[in-house]
Amino acid sequence: MLCAPAPKTRALRTLALPVALAAMLVSLAGCLGKEDKDPPADNDAVTDGGGTDASSGSDSSAGSDSGGSADVAAAPTKFEPKCTADKGCKATEICISGVCVPKPAKDVKSQLTDPNNDNQPTTEKMDLSCVGKDLAEVIKDLPKGGKATMWGRVDRFGGGPVTTDVEVAVFLAADFHPEKCAGVEDPDEAQACFASDKIGKPIATVKSVDPDTAGTQGWLVERPKKAEAECDKGKHFQCPHGYVCDKIDGFPKCGKGHGVYAIEDVPLNTRLVIRTRASKANDPAGWHDTYTYNVVLFSTHLDDKGKDKQPSKYVDKDTVLYNPTIVGEGQWQLVPSTIGIVGGIYEGDGVIGGRIRDCGTKDRRSWPILDAKIGIGVPPEGISYFNDSELDPVPNKNRVTTNIIGRYAAVGITPGPNRVAVLGQVDGKTVELGIQDVYVIPNALVIASMPGFIPHWNK
Repeated sequence: MLCAPAPKTRALRTLALPVALAAMLVSLAGCLGKEDKDPPADNDAVTDGGGTDASSGSDSSAGSDSGGSADVAAAPTKFEPKCTADKGCKATEICISGVCVPKPAKDVKSQLTDPNNDNQPTTEKMDLSCVGKDLAEVIKDLPKGGKATMWGRVDRFGGGPVTTDVEVAVFLAADFHPEKCAGVEDPDEAQACFASDKIGKPIATVKSVDPDTAGTQGWLVERPKKAEAECDKGKHFQCPHGYVCDKIDGFPKCGKGHGVYAIEDVPLNTRLVIRTRASKANDPAGWHDTYTYNVVLFSTHLDDKGKDKQPSKYVDKDTVLYNPTIVGEGQWQLVPSTIGIVGGIYEGDGVIGGRIRDCGTKDRRSWPILDAKIGIGVPPEGISYFNDSELDPVPNKNRVTTNIIGRYAAVGITPGPNRVAVLGQVDGKTVELGIQDVYVIPNALVIASMPGFIPHWNK
């Protein structure tokens, strides 16, 4: 049923309801939408900032070939700015490229943190040279890109089982068009549309495998192991590939944590979108599809050569270590419940999350930015910032800026084109730290990390 011209309705939260009762409540809800909010006050100090190339495919129109008999309603396929320099934001916000972003506090300085020193704040100068630049400008002086093997482990955002049997797919960003499923109203058909090649055909896919069996495929790295698999706190590279240094029986030891993968012939210096999802229908792990934007394998960031740096099958060849991320149902429910969203995320809504990092230099990759402020163009039900734990990220309700890892999450967002904008307080001035266009996909996490392109050094 379409409820024009009223705002598009969304299904009630049904996680804890029996199916029959949930269906009855949805029926009773009819065309009632969420309560309208008071209009924002005009901004008293707003500025427009330039954005980076979105490469989300949002400039294409949604076709009529919806891939099924689903009801198709008029739906936006490109982000529509929500503010201007003159109006649209509250007095406590600044308009950046059509997005209202909360003003950073003048007494809170945004700082880089050093991944080599437990992400503690550093005096290293923040590099923002890539902000507002298209990728073509960023790579113009780099060595010509060819292809390389992308390899690593599948990381989790939050807790969950070992990330084996996860499909890792690589899309060229220029060929990725989720907006072609815009307007598909039937939830099942919408889910099928976004899962199909209608949004774009991956250039490669592979399934992650158990690290104990990855050796048969040549995906393991020969690393020296300490006696009884002991390790120094947080030193994950002391552990076998796919294992992490965690506290086990009160001591730091190497424990199995992740499935591993490798994909050959991935183009360098090219904007990519990486999708991770369960490789089987009704997977008991409860993984949510996860899409990572702004991924570039730079020709200057190839791995050092050697058997202790590269998987055995690709020693002395061009490789790039990149750990894609996936999120499980536990974290999907933990974040909204912790920040006070009763009942969790609406069925069919999505999440945007990621890390804020600088552009990096020729001597180091991008590092996280502490105390940055996030704005989402189409507002979420809530924005969460986190504790400082890498292995056990939990929302910190007392935080209003990014943590030492640069992490944030915006939960409960209506699917469709959206934009993320970031501000910081640098050298006594409020500055733009990045802009990224994304497309929010139902029941999925979209990762928007900026301004530095990923992959970046993380573990």
